[in-house]
Amino acid sequence: MNKVLIGGIVGGVVLFIWSALVWTVVPLHKPSLHNIPNEEAVIGALKANMGEKGLYVFPAMPDMGAGQTSADAYTQKMKQGPVGVIVFDPQGMDSMMPGQFIVGFLLDLVAALLAAWLLSRSTALASPYVSRVMFCGVLGIFASFISFLPGWNWMGYPMDYTTAMVADTILGWLITGLVIAAIVKAPATQQA
Repeated sequence: MNKVLIGGIVGGVVLFIWSALVWTVVPLHKPSLHNIPNEEAVIGALKANMGEKGLYVFPAMPDMGAGQTSADAYTQKMKQGPVGVIVFDPQGMDSMMPGQFIVGFLLDLVAALLAAWLLSRSTALASPYVSRVMFCGVLGIFASFISFLPGWNWMGYPMDYTTAMVADTILGWLITGLVIAAIVKAPATQQA
């Protein structure tokens, strides 16, 4: 259990460092994030029409109980475009607050602890180092399949954004796996 705890803590630190680097130094995400042309006018329209914090979609989804006509109109609007998703907070927020870093680190720490625990319970535990690293990499693939690919499929997230997020997640878990796999392993007499 000590190996799982140590592996998870060290893995959490590595994952947090990777996350910081991939968003600030490595240019992986920059090409997929676009500024809004005429930002002030768009923000003014958003403030005038959306009062509360939330996730908004357009075109507006029909009330499926209202009858076939609204569903047909929605289908037509989807075909014509534009379509989109807006995460909106009229109050704004401070950028890069210490609380955000703390929560981000805690999320990475819990995720790495879970990865270390899963590795300790798997048949990969007694496998060679590379296999244990790959076990963690597969967790990144799994996380991508349940997190980013559904957004691409169902919500129309752009492929460049989706690809960057998937690459970030898989690479992050492979790098995190390098340290978790070095710590979380079967006793030498049980290793293959």
